[in-house]
Amino acid sequence: MAKKRRGTGDQQLASAEEHAVKSESLFEAKQYADAALEAEKALQCLPLMARSSLTRGRALLYPALSKMVQEGGLPPAGLLEEAGRHFTLAVRLDPECEEAKGEVDSLQKLLSDLPQDPAPASAAGKEPSGAAAAVDVIIVGAGAAGVGCALMLTKTFGLDASRVLLIERGEGVGDTFRRWPAEMRFISPSFNNQGWTNSFDLNSVAHGSSPAYSLHAQHPSGGQYADYLDALASSAKLNVRTLTEVISVKAEGGKGGPPRFRVGVRSQPGSSEHAARRPSRVSGPRPRFPEDHPRYVVWAAGEFQYPREGGGAIAGAELCRHNSRGPFSLEQTLGCTLLSRSLAVIALVSRFASLPGDDFVVIGGYESGADAAVNLAKAGKQACASLTSECRKTSD
Repeated sequence: MAKKRRGTGDQQLASAEEHAVKSESLFEAKQYADAALEAEKALQCLPLMARSSLTRGRALLYPALSKMVQEGGLPPAGLLEEAGRHFTLAVRLDPECEEAKGEVDSLQKLLSDLPQDPAPASAAGKEPSGAAAAVDVIIVGAGAAGVGCALMLTKTFGLDASRVLLIERGEGVGDTFRRWPAEMRFISPSFNNQGWTNSFDLNSVAHGSSPAYSLHAQHPSGGQYADYLDALASSAKLNVRTLTEVISVKAEGGKGGPPRFRVGVRSQPGSSEHAARRPSRVSGPRPRFPEDHPRYVVWAAGEFQYPREGGGAIAGAELCRHNSRGPFSLEQTLGCTLLSRSLAVIALVSRFASLPGDDFVVIGGYESGADAAVNLAKAGKQACASLTSECRKTSD
């Protein structure tokens, strides 16, 4: 039976690869409808991939649980985390896999039942007992606001860079800018005006820096601006932890004592080449999440980076593309909080010109909506913008 299942699995994978290669060729030939059909056939192997992810998670977890029962002690946190990632990935690859859902629920219950290390106690007027906090300030988000805030704290106010930590859920500094469609540009122009009007570049986040000078671009692309932010962070030796999402912030400072916060995080999956291409830059003591107690937490994760999905979205939202999604690798996409596997395919906008189809409705008429409509029109596509009355109001 195992031999037969292996043979069937090999055939499915070979067939999926054949359909995937064919869909790419059809896409390059601009035969978009046929490309979509071939891609759908390739995706039929996702349940098989889900089984593999489920099996790997079990193979990691079960021996550790047996050892815990026989010898006592706790399984390594990293092992539990990796097993959980595989179970979660299995659910996202195949939302109908009840076994994977059961493993996710069982692991969550196990984690809640395991004894926790006691958090450092706080007393009035006293620092938490135990080792001192590894950082004084945690900044959530390593985009324009996060990097600008970190530079202000370290360069202007003199904080030690190792005591200020930026937590970024993406693969690197400025990650959300790298998701912009290729045609999208900054509306506000960048000018290197310091020698002319003694003012600064409108798109600069730090005194003495200028995207116009660094990038030689008046209207930078998202990727260019991310390079600018990354160069600033590297030059200032900022403390950045990537592929990490903040999931909770709790106040724990004692009454009358210094403020302290307990920050809970979880790791995010990244592309296979991430470790070699964009390593996390962490200098100084590594924080002990979630037990670390920074004095201050700054939220700089962006106002529009969390589009409504699931129950809070409008009916049919899963059929739309959001321009803050992509370009991702499939591995990263499946690691995001998505409604179904169909979103892993359709929720990407890496280049307006390469989107299949000729007729589009753009919902929203401010900067992003207007940018999408204009670039779709430039690509020879029909674009209809759906606007509210507020979008059409002017001061004239």
